[in-house]
Amino acid sequence: MTHASPSKGFALGPALAYFAIAYVLVTVLAAALTIAYGTICQVPVDAAAGQSILEAPAFVATVPFHVLIMVLVWPVFAWLYFRKRVLDPRAEVHETFALGLLWLIAAMVVDYVGFVLIDNPWSLTPHELYVVYQPWISLIYLAIFASPWVHLALKRSLRNRTTS
Repeated sequence: MTHASPSKGFALGPALAYFAIAYVLVTVLAAALTIAYGTICQVPVDAAAGQSILEAPAFVATVPFHVLIMVLVWPVFAWLYFRKRVLDPRAEVHETFALGLLWLIAAMVVDYVGFVLIDNPWSLTPHELYVVYQPWISLIYLAIFASPWVHLALKRSLRNRTTS
């Protein structure tokens, strides 16, 4: 039986690649959910003139499920990142923290650029994104940061199950 050699250092390239894929996926899923809900229930998906997307009936109805999407999708991408990495328990905790922090900061930057700086139908002001969108934006950021920790907890739980 051959053993894999320990992984050396944080894998920034794969971490950012998995971030990009996960971010696009959750954004598409959340938008698709909002649009589908609006279409099926015949409620407006777009905000009325002069209103924020945060006030659109379909968005308001589906935003709790956006958090659920984050909770389900981000840990899968944490698993994808860690699946071929061989780390001792101490390095595993360090890398889990680093990945969660990287993904959190990246999400905050991409959100600011994509929803505040770039004008689009779902654009927000900084106040809308960080104040009006509470508690949802905080829960989304928590889900992103916690996803590597969820992966680690599940991995250790399964490892303990198989060794006991």
